[in-house]
Amino acid sequence: MGKIKGFLKGVRRELKKVVWPNRRELTTYTTVVLVTVALVAGIIWVVDAGYQQILQLIF
Repeated sequence: MGKIKGFLKGVRRELKKVVWPNRRELTTYTTVVLVTVALVAGIIWVVDAGYQQILQLIF
């Protein structure tokens, strides 16, 4: 039980050191992530469509 208590105290100590983003930073980071995900999804979609066309020509 003492080890668990020590671990939780350490976790609490480390979380106090964390610098949490403010609302503006969080909005910016979220926008960057969503745009990046959309771009990667678009690239994957284009590549997949290209492979599909190639396979239709072969078969």
